Amino acid sequence: MVAHDNTVMNATITNATPSADDESTLPEGTPIETGPQRGVMSDVVPDATPEEVPGTTIASTPATATVPAEEMKPSQSVTYRPMRWNDLDDIVREFDRTWGQCSAAAGTPVSMQISRHFVLHYLEPTTRAIIAELDGRFMGVTLSRVAGEPLAFPQAKQELAAINGELNRSTLGAKTLSETEQWHEMELRMEREIDVNDVARGEVELFLVAKSARGHGVGGSLWRQAMDYFANCQVARFYLHTDSSCDVSFYDHKGLNCIAARYAADHPEDGADMDDIFIYAGTPESTR
Repeated sequence: MVAHDNTVMNATITNATPSADDESTLPEGTPIETGPQRGVMSDVVPDATPEEVPGTTIASTPATATVPAEEMKPSQSVTYRPMRWNDLDDIVREFDRTWGQCSAAAGTPVSMQISRHFVLHYLEPTTRAIIAELDGRFMGVTLSRVAGEPLAFPQAKQELAAINGELNRSTLGAKTLSETEQWHEMELRMEREIDVNDVARGEVELFLVAKSARGHGVGGSLWRQAMDYFANCQVARFYLHTDSSCDVSFYDHKGLNCIAARYAADHPEDGADMDDIFIYAGTPESTR
């Protein structure tokens, strides 16, 4: 039963089998996630098919790790590999192209700074990160987290503190950062209210696919690899954050269930531009 205030209380995660991937159109660069403050973060959905719609990153193995052969299957000419630290700027640029217009800082230098904050915020707890590329061009990324696994990029914490310091040096930056941190805290409250971390060891932190990746099956490949990672880590359940600015039908299509919801209409104190916020959960085996 869905509580129209904040959460879906005592919701169970079913093992619904997702339907076969179709070619229905979804916005490109659709954030699936991971939800930053829509003004900053959670995911604005550009046109992309269910196979191409990421908006969250897959926490990944350390940059020096080798991805098993079965995870390196190319989709046409697209290749997949572990994220390297020097991929950060490409991810930030794509994140800003996808969600930057939602921020009060849109069109200013602060927009790129807050996008960097968001990516580092998701990267900090990530344990596995996978990059999709075509002829050396960034096509997408998934950041995933499994509780108890080693961090993929321990340096992300220090870099996050550094970009927060830069944001706080300007009036607009400080205001945008404050609003973003309120969004992060809202998500944490939703998690605590349903104790999701007690039953789900995995989380999709960020799932982002570039507009130029359309038609290459990048989103579907990145998603399946994330599910394989969870399964290999014996993760029985995982979850992710998303909101109404995204096409959440992607998650329904994949067999996930909405286990918590916070509707903007019930919280006018959040402002007129606030989106409805959701937590989706599922099992790796049933959501490929």
